[in-house]
Amino acid sequence: MLEALPAAAPRAAEEFQVPAEVELFLLDDAAIADANARHLGCTGPTNILSFPGGADAPGVLLLSLDTLRRECLLYGQDPSEHAVRLLAHGMGHLCGLDHGPAMDALCEGCMDAGCMALCNEKGAEPVCAVSF
Repeated sequence: MLEALPAAAPRAAEEFQVPAEVELFLLDDAAIADANARHLGCTGPTNILSFPGGADAPGVLLLSLDTLRRECLLYGQDPSEHAVRLLAHGMGHLCGLDHGPAMDALCEGCMDAGCMALCNEKGAEPVCAVSF
């Protein structure tokens, strides 16, 4: 996804900064709820949290596998596709975007890149074209 970011939303490319590195931590609901309370003052678990890096620090994504599983059951989504969707959303925030058209365009490009990578690994045709 990092390589796909600049091309993902060319119109918005000047509005965001692509992190050089991203660390991904896979957590349970208890751990992400703790991070959510400690860093954002919010109660309870969430699906993904993003923490932009700096000059000497990578960006950080915290993804709750418990929430991912629960959302897949609730919304009838494929776990791989939903994981890519959440990672794309988190990457948008790491790039400094808030919700809106630029974030939507970036997420759509990241989703396409992530789905293509999944399909290439499985040797299949692209199956997930997602619109936000």
